[in-house]
Amino acid sequence: MPYHSRQVQCSLIGCLSCPYLDTCHTFSLTIKVVTDHSLTTRGNTTDPAGRFYPRRIIPWGDFPARQEKIWEQLSVPPINCEARLRIFERDTVEVAVQKLIDAVYKNPLLRDSLGLRGVVTFESHTNLGPTDKSLSQSLEDMPLATANTGDTTHVPTTVACQPHDPTQGKGKGSRADQFCIHRTLDGSADVAVVAIEYKPPHKLSQDEVITCLTSEIQPDQDVINKSGKGAAFAAKTLTTAVITQLFSYMISKSIQYGFVCTGQTFVFVHIPDDPTIIYYHVCVPNRDVTDNDENRLHHTAVAQVFIFILQALQAAPGTQLWNDLTTGLSVWPVEYEEGADDEETDDELAKTPPSARNKRKEPGASPYNPPRQGGVPRSPIRARSRCKPATQPRHRRDDDDDGHQDDHPAPPTLAPLTRSAKAATISSQSAGTGQQEQDRPYCTHQCLLGLAFGGPMDKSCLNAATHGPKHIPAVEFRRLLRAQLATDRGADADCVTLYLSGAVDSLFKLRLSAHGYTLVAKGVQAEDMEKLQFENGIYNELRTIQGKHIPVCLGLIDLVLPYYYNGGKFRHFLFLSWGGQSLSRCMDQIKNKASAIDAVTSIFTGIHRLGALHGDAEPRNILYDATKGTFMATDFGANASPNDRICVPHGPC
Repeated sequence: MPYHSRQVQCSLIGCLSCPYLDTCHTFSLTIKVVTDHSLTTRGNTTDPAGRFYPRRIIPWGDFPARQEKIWEQLSVPPINCEARLRIFERDTVEVAVQKLIDAVYKNPLLRDSLGLRGVVTFESHTNLGPTDKSLSQSLEDMPLATANTGDTTHVPTTVACQPHDPTQGKGKGSRADQFCIHRTLDGSADVAVVAIEYKPPHKLSQDEVITCLTSEIQPDQDVINKSGKGAAFAAKTLTTAVITQLFSYMISKSIQYGFVCTGQTFVFVHIPDDPTIIYYHVCVPNRDVTDNDENRLHHTAVAQVFIFILQALQAAPGTQLWNDLTTGLSVWPVEYEEGADDEETDDELAKTPPSARNKRKEPGASPYNPPRQGGVPRSPIRARSRCKPATQPRHRRDDDDDGHQDDHPAPPTLAPLTRSAKAATISSQSAGTGQQEQDRPYCTHQCLLGLAFGGPMDKSCLNAATHGPKHIPAVEFRRLLRAQLATDRGADADCVTLYLSGAVDSLFKLRLSAHGYTLVAKGVQAEDMEKLQFENGIYNELRTIQGKHIPVCLGLIDLVLPYYYNGGKFRHFLFLSWGGQSLSRCMDQIKNKASAIDAVTSIFTGIHRLGALHGDAEPRNILYDATKGTFMATDFGANASPNDRICVPHGPC
C-alpha cells in the first residue's frame, strides 16, 4: 500500500498542488543541454584541492522514505486552491518552493506540526543583515543634550557598515552557489539550513552522475592520487570532486543538508552525526515522474526540493561536538584541472578529455532506475575516518583498510524528524528548541549586577531559585563557565547560537548549569581578541550606567575549545546581560518614535558624560526590550578606538 492515497495527496493544497507541481514539472522537461563546447562556458567544473573531503560518499538508502514521511504531514489543506495560489510564472524551482512553504506557513496546523517559525528565502550568501527603516535617520541626526544643562553634544556621523560574514570558513572556499535561509517572521534570526551547488549539465552530465553514484565511494582509496583510464574513471573523479566541493561548503558553515543541481539531475546529500560521512541520493525528475505512479508528483523537481527543505528544517541543529569532529577531516591535496583554456585536452586527474565524456552512452542506456512507489532498499554505509576527534564519534569502524562493504553503519533514520521540540523551532530570539536553552528566561539586569559586583540577589529574576542563597564571586562564575563550555558540547548543551552576527562577532545564549545564570556571550575569533578586550574596558569605564543604559558586563574568557558558527571559530567570549533585540530588527514595534528618540538620546548623553564615545550610534547597536519598553546601547568595539574619547563639562576626560 502506498504511503498515502491519491485523494490525500491532492488534499495537500486543495485541488491546487497537483496541477501546480505538474506544471512545474512540465517546464523542467523543456531543458536543453548544449553539447557544442564552442558555445558553452569554459573552465574547470570544480576545484577540490584544498577542500575537506569525506572518507566515504555513501548512497542515501532511505531518502525516499524520509521525503514521503514529510508528505504524510501535509495532509491538512493549507490553502484554498481557487484563491490562494496561481500557476507560477517563472520556471524556477526556488520561486515555486518558496510559494509552497509560504502556503504551509499560513496554515496554523501545518506550521506548528512542522515547527516553522518563518518563511524561507534563497540567498547567495549567509550574511543577511536587516535593513534599517524610518527611525534610522532620526537616530543618526538626534542631538544628545546633557542632563540639567543646555549644553549639546552631537554624535559624529558614522557610515553604517552592513554586517558581514565575520568568519573564515574551514577548508578552502566557504561559499556555496546558494543557500536556503529560514527567516523568522519577527526578523530575529536568519538560519541557513540547506546549501546548494549548481553545475551546468554540459560540465556535469546526467550520465556522469547516474553512472558513478550507484555505490559507496572512498575518495582517498578510489580517486585522490589515483590513475585510471576511460570515461568511467573520469566521471567518478569529476563527480567525487563536485560532492567534495559541496561537502566542504557544508562543513565550513555547519550545514548538514544540501544538494547539487544540474537542471536535469539532483544529488541530495546529508552529513550525519559522524561528519566524515556524506549520504547521497540521486534524483532525475524527468525520468522519475511516470504516469502509472500515484505518487508521481512527489518526484517532480519542485516537490523533491520542497520536501527536502522541510526535512532540513525539522532536523535537530548541529552541535559543537559535531564541529569538533570536523577538525580532523583531510584536505584534497592536489589541484583539479579540466583544461581551462582548452577543453579538448586531457583532464589532469581523469586522463580523459571532456569530449570523451560527451561520447558516453545516451540517457536511455544509463543504469538509472526511477524510484519505486514504496521507496528503494536501504544502502547502509559507514565511513572510515582518519579524523582526530576531540571526543568519541557516534559511528566508529574498527577495521582499517578492509573492503568497502564491511561493517557499514545504518543510514540516517527517520528518528530526527520526530524531534520537533529539538528541531527548527525558532523562538523570539533565534532558532530554538522546545523547553530547551532558547526558551529559558534571561536573568534580569539587576540580578547580573549583583553577580558582577557583589550586590544583593534580585528576587524578581525568574531564575533566582536556581542561583542559591547568594551570588557566587564573579571570578568563580567565569571559571565555572569556561570549564562548562569545554565539555558541554552535545545536543543538550547550555550554550546555543542566537544566529546573530555583527562586524566581527556573533552572539550566543548560555546558562551556567550549576547556578542557573542565563545571559548572552559575545564571541570573536582569535584575530579580534584585542577588540573584545577594548570593549570590555569600555564597559568597565561605564560601570555606573550598566543595567540602565547599557548591558551588564561580567568580563571575558579565553575558551578552552573554540565555538563554531557560520564558518567561524570563536575563541573569546564577553559575557553580557540581555538587553533586547536590535532596533534595526524590530523597528516596526516602535509605536512612539519621538519617545524612542528621547530615550536613546538619554542613553548616549549618559555615555558621553562619562567621557566615552560610542563611535557607531546606529539602530543595529541599540537594543529594544519590547516586554519592558526599554532601550540600551551596545557594541562598543566596532568603530571605537582607544583615542575615541570626548571631554564634556559634566564628565571626566
